[in-house]
Amino acid sequence: MKTAFFAYPGETPIVGEAVKGVIELTDGDSLSIKPWEKMKIVGLKLDDLIRDEIREANLLIADVTYPNFNVYYEMGFAAAVGRPVIPTVNIAVEKAAKRLSENGLFDTLGWASYANAEELHDKLKEWQSIAWSTKFYRPKDHSQPLFVLDCLKKTDFRNHIIAAIDNSHVRYRAFDPSEVPRLTAAQAVESISASAGAIIPILSDDIVDANRHNLRAAFLLGLAHGFDLEPLALQYGNGPAPADYRDFITNSTFRKETFNHVEAYCAQTLIRNQEVSARSRRDDLGLLGQIDLGSPVAEYETQQLKDYFIRTAEFARAIRAEGGVVIGRKGAGKSAIYFQVITSLQKDRERCIVDLRPASHNLSEMRESLLSVVAVGVFDHTIAAFWQYVMLLEALLKIREDLLPKSKNNFPLQERIRAIEEEFSLDESVVSGDFTSRLKTAIDLVVSTLANARSDRDVRSQITNLLFERPIPRLREAILSFADYFSEIVILIDDLDKGWPPLQVESHDVATIRHLIEVLNKIQRDLSRRGLGFRHLVFLRSDIYERLVEQTSDRGKYNVIKVDWSDPEQLRHLLWERIVSTLDKSHHEDAWAAINPEIAPGVTAIDKLIESSLRRPRFLIDVMERTLSFAINRGHGFVTTDDVNEGARQMSLYLVSDFAYEMRDLAGTPEDIFYAFIGAPAQLSHEELESILARNSLGLEIAEVVELLLWYGFLGVLDDQKRPIFIYDRAYDFRRLEAERGPVGPSVQYSINPAFLLGLTKA
Repeated sequence: MKTAFFAYPGETPIVGEAVKGVIELTDGDSLSIKPWEKMKIVGLKLDDLIRDEIREANLLIADVTYPNFNVYYEMGFAAAVGRPVIPTVNIAVEKAAKRLSENGLFDTLGWASYANAEELHDKLKEWQSIAWSTKFYRPKDHSQPLFVLDCLKKTDFRNHIIAAIDNSHVRYRAFDPSEVPRLTAAQAVESISASAGAIIPILSDDIVDANRHNLRAAFLLGLAHGFDLEPLALQYGNGPAPADYRDFITNSTFRKETFNHVEAYCAQTLIRNQEVSARSRRDDLGLLGQIDLGSPVAEYETQQLKDYFIRTAEFARAIRAEGGVVIGRKGAGKSAIYFQVITSLQKDRERCIVDLRPASHNLSEMRESLLSVVAVGVFDHTIAAFWQYVMLLEALLKIREDLLPKSKNNFPLQERIRAIEEEFSLDESVVSGDFTSRLKTAIDLVVSTLANARSDRDVRSQITNLLFERPIPRLREAILSFADYFSEIVILIDDLDKGWPPLQVESHDVATIRHLIEVLNKIQRDLSRRGLGFRHLVFLRSDIYERLVEQTSDRGKYNVIKVDWSDPEQLRHLLWERIVSTLDKSHHEDAWAAINPEIAPGVTAIDKLIESSLRRPRFLIDVMERTLSFAINRGHGFVTTDDVNEGARQMSLYLVSDFAYEMRDLAGTPEDIFYAFIGAPAQLSHEELESILARNSLGLEIAEVVELLLWYGFLGVLDDQKRPIFIYDRAYDFRRLEAERGPVGPSVQYSINPAFLLGLTKA
């Protein structure tokens, strides 16, 4: 007889009654169910006993009708120790399935739904066919051994954790919900199985997205303990913690304590990273199991990126550019170019590369701080001075960092470095911090200096005294004094717009970027005249750049490098490079055939997945990973039509539920805007479209919302042959798409993107 351990929240009577009923109904069946209340707890630790029960059982049944941290932990633990898992959901409970879908962990699992004990009993009789188990492990990633669960809102507690990791110089991968909103169970298993360490913050209930974050944390902690990996579960304060893992939580109440915990753990991770992993179980999964697509987010794949990075024309232009702006939509691959430009340029030892990526600081917060003490009329003067000071200081700090190793046996160089450290007060707090912390320090300095200014003239005078009269000229001269070691300085800036507020971009936000670019051009002219080469690249989202040129009289002023992946052949090549990068050359064609069968006459799996991805590289890698996960966990030797369809369906659900957050954050539309189209026909007249939008509170004019839906690819327009044309079919040229739409009127026909349709069905 097979045994099952049933985990569920004890305080939910409707679930408890169903469990009690199903146990009675299974009496004498081939499956014996043991609920957690039947454990003999006296004299034993509850958490240890639960883990033992899961190990001894053949199956874990976990009711997730009401999200519960202990239950999520137990599911993670069961998956890691190789026990099949059946999530169950009582659909008689209002919004139970919706809550589960919003979480994202179950995108590649599914669940057994029931309304009463009899229905649950019928489902569990088929437990071998509906249970989920994972075989999708990864070998240990020695190049990036640490995994970090990031938070949606970048609080001080979170920023202290990231800063401490940066100080430890341990390379890490992360799940960042602001980049990829959903963490599936398969991705969680991959992330933890590949790690020598994991840092998992536990958030207090009053933090935005805390519940979803802490459920992910519980699942990841269970995985880590099942894989015999001791994570650092760090909780701010001393709040209550779930029984299953409360003994494993470390509390921190102030910055120094957080730094100490994280830096000590990072040191342990480096030691564990040298140990041989026993979790490399992919070889016995056939060819599919050996495919490693890498991360869809370039920031967390910096070491492997070189193995499958495609050297596009845009990359070549970025390498050659003396100054430019690299633009593209979120997920289009800008950061991949950023990292590979750094890698390529670093080969010249006479080149100083200053790579700046603020980990958290929001430029809009900076703008608010400055506007609070600076009249609008002198904002431009202030922000220009601020950027010139910050860029020159960052260049000098990077020069110092690069020269320190060379100064060990060079006393004159040591003295030159010591002189600039004294002149500019480069103490430990400055040089050990990151760009984010120094940016905030510089803002605080400006704000505190200007707080007592009585007039615009007073502000200008104080800014001139504070920055222009002494620090900026001295910083410039200090940089030039090291021209005998460096022939060129290259500044690359990414992610300045990453934390933009959940409203439309404001003029002062764009002005902040415009002044940064103008300051970089000014520094280039100043240093070049003195014989020191200087180049710069600023990486921006497309919507920010569009606003930038609207405020600029000369539209040709910026050297623009546009990252565009609208060509299906280019996307197909991207997948090929990722798939073959980890395989022996003799397996390349076989692996491609295994993941790209023909699923309909003239249509291959990759064709369908490309059209399910809105032609964004990040989305394409994500949907391919989901499809692979389904195929491997179902024991398939190659990707089947069902695997592709399920991957596309889950991607569609993700787009409907989570992609709207990107629109909300960048454009100010409601986060549930796509739900208005549930059950709508695939093609709509303009009147039908307006009728749907008029039923919802949009916060924007309907005409503006229609334009946004076209811009983000949710809607396309029908051409003369009634074929849908989406913005990526016109290389993201919105004016061209608008021209094809023509004057708004009864004849205009729209099409909902097929990538969304599966997620909009009522079934």
